[in-house]
Amino acid sequence: MTATDKNSNTQTRIIVIGGGATGTGIARDAAARGYDVVLVDRGELGSGTSGNFHGILHSGGRYAVNDPQVAAECYQENQLLRQIVPSAISETGGLFVALNDEEAAHSRILIKACEVAGIPVELLNAEQALRMEPQLSRDLKVAFTVPDGFVGGHEVLRLNRLAAVEAEVPATFLTNHVVTGVTRTGGSLSAVTVRDTLSGVLQEIPCDYVINASGVWAGEIADMVGLELDMVYDKGTMLVYGNEYSKAVLNRCRPEADGDLLASHAGQSIMGTTSRIITDLNDYEPTKEEIDLLEQEGAAMIPALGEAEVLFAYAGVRPLFQEKGTADAASSRSISRSFKVLDHAEQGIDNFISIVGGKVTLYRRMAEAVVDLLDHKIKNQHQ
Repeated sequence: MTATDKNSNTQTRIIVIGGGATGTGIARDAAARGYDVVLVDRGELGSGTSGNFHGILHSGGRYAVNDPQVAAECYQENQLLRQIVPSAISETGGLFVALNDEEAAHSRILIKACEVAGIPVELLNAEQALRMEPQLSRDLKVAFTVPDGFVGGHEVLRLNRLAAVEAEVPATFLTNHVVTGVTRTGGSLSAVTVRDTLSGVLQEIPCDYVINASGVWAGEIADMVGLELDMVYDKGTMLVYGNEYSKAVLNRCRPEADGDLLASHAGQSIMGTTSRIITDLNDYEPTKEEIDLLEQEGAAMIPALGEAEVLFAYAGVRPLFQEKGTADAASSRSISRSFKVLDHAEQGIDNFISIVGGKVTLYRRMAEAVVDLLDHKIKNQHQ
């Protein structure tokens, strides 16, 4: 982008709805390109999925068999984020572990898939893996390393916000402001109305473009402008223990299932995760069945967890996007963890963009794709 292009962007006001990793990433990228950005979030930054996930910076190994494109993207972003937000990343490394013959056989499939996706791996025998992670079960058959890490979601949000507000045209962040309506004139949105949830004051914000990065609430925002998004809400429950039971992020070496992951950080360990499709975004509390299952799977991987006290359980909701016309998923694990940028000009609203799906590991790529589309649309307008 040239200096002239950047300067012309200062006349373009962008409203970003959603203050998670993707929304703040969009604000950061758009502000860096000279746009006048207002970000709105119904709560504090990260009050949705970005503040309620397991903290794993994925290498892509988890998706290598069923979703090789996402696996390759995760690895590429894994490496980039270490440069862009280094203070948010802990270099834990990752370890896939096979606890029985069936999982040992699956390890060969996984390793091959990782190699195809460009993810570096190192095969270990049980003795080598137990030296690295002495708390692992003695049932261990084989293991291999991947470059997983731990990413602090709130530090990512802090860094994104800091970069956005320190841009040449500083971005504005309105937290605790819920969107109550939009003003639509013909095929365009001209303003977004928000309510300060602390004071109750209503405010109408004029805009040139609206970007819907509201995660699990993306469908609600789309509905306000008369559109429908085919969202699937996937609840994932996690358990928190009061000690670190591994150095590396641990992954079970099997097709994706409940209780595959253990991540340790800052004196605690997070065991996860489950996958349950829900319909009510106000009802996603962990259930006893989920907690019992995670305790059982955790103890199979790390026997000490069988005697350890669970400090608390929590759940987050993955906002997954299901292409219109596809069959209803019986399990959300069959839905890609990739993302989709939707230009709603195709539905008659030329200045409304939604970003759906994805993962925290992919937030930078998601933000870049949105702002690239924004640049493209504005450039075409000026031709």
